Amino acid sequence: MAINTNVLSSVYNFYQADLVPRSTSNKYDSHKKKDLQDIYKSIVRLSKDEPVFLMDRSREVEQYTIHMKENAMLFRNRVASMGGLEDGQMFSQKTAYSSDPEEAEIIDSATDDAAKEGEVPEEYRLKIEQLAGPQVNAGKFLPEDENNLAEGNYSFDISTMNSNYELQFSISPEDTNKGIQNRLARLINNFNLGLHAQVEKDGMGNSALVISSNAIGEKGGNGHFSISDEDTSQTGGIVDYLGIRKITEEGKNAVYTVNGEQYTAPGNDVNIGGFYNVRLKEVTEEGREVTLGIKPDFESVRDNIVSLTGSYNDFVKAAAEYVDQQPRTNLLVNYMKNTSYFYTSSLADMGVTQEEDGTLSVDEEKLGETLKDGNVEEQLGKLKSFTKFAMRKANEVQLNPMDYVDKRIVAYKNPTKPHYANPYITSAYSGMLFNGYM
Repeated sequence: MAINTNVLSSVYNFYQADLVPRSTSNKYDSHKKKDLQDIYKSIVRLSKDEPVFLMDRSREVEQYTIHMKENAMLFRNRVASMGGLEDGQMFSQKTAYSSDPEEAEIIDSATDDAAKEGEVPEEYRLKIEQLAGPQVNAGKFLPEDENNLAEGNYSFDISTMNSNYELQFSISPEDTNKGIQNRLARLINNFNLGLHAQVEKDGMGNSALVISSNAIGEKGGNGHFSISDEDTSQTGGIVDYLGIRKITEEGKNAVYTVNGEQYTAPGNDVNIGGFYNVRLKEVTEEGREVTLGIKPDFESVRDNIVSLTGSYNDFVKAAAEYVDQQPRTNLLVNYMKNTSYFYTSSLADMGVTQEEDGTLSVDEEKLGETLKDGNVEEQLGKLKSFTKFAMRKANEVQLNPMDYVDKRIVAYKNPTKPHYANPYITSAYSGMLFNGYM
């Protein structure tokens, strides 16, 4: 009988559309070659002394085994996301700071990885001598309600670094100096020429058109822009009348010193030491300096401790759900409860305490106050030791979730003789994986 492949394909696609993985992929689920080699070696060592047993292959056992493994993996991944897989990285978050953000604000830093490697100096001393500024063409102050220009059509040219523009406008007998200045300011701003125009008053009934470049920093030649009306298609004379031809302030670079050494930059966003991207905002007062450095990030440390205890509680609760169905799971729950108390019993000063069911509770307010007070290295060290203990147990469950399944022991291996290492002994649950998705 011939098999219709189109029918089989349709059936497969129909069922495949309903298959939804129980958990999403995580970057910590991927492994390097060495990681996989270590896992394999661990399985080989474990299998040497594993007894021969018969196991119940019921649906309940399948669900229990996969659930235990997934929760162990979830706990490991959460600890890994906090840097807990490497010695010294747990609860070691640093943050960059500026002693005066109103003068120098840190907008970005590369201190996270660099601080781990010990590459960031303790601090930089910054003094801002001059901010980078734009080119400014400030016009003459003219009586607001007067106008000495004849009626007609006028135009003038603006040359920037990239383009040349001709702006045209008309003047009527009713126009005043202030009205003309306001119209020209709107015209320049609306054309997006890379310039900003505004009308300023002197408080004595006079106003002036002031034009500045959006770009800042020193610029040779004609500067960031130039204004003229000698070679224009309409009537000229408006440039000199308003006084906007002359550069009143040239573009200037930022000038600052770092640890006594002077630097210049064409903008006010500068990099300090390769670690801090800093926005210069005000000139430093005489005799003062802004300090840039790193300090412990107490908020991140607190959040990580809260996240850690929450993940640990989820791991313990997930195991406790199966105590009635799989009594051997009680061995895991009691072991976690009794051993974790050894580590956490001295952490009450930090606000971390153990409940009767073995889960941990955190007084976040007390924890935050303790971290800010400093001198918590000893307590954090104990918390790191607890994390390592919990990780070791989670790795054991992840490696061999069958260890807590009720099974019938057929034979123990003779401990006095060498045994063939069967690396597949712990993979009795592997055939259940796809079943968990169906």
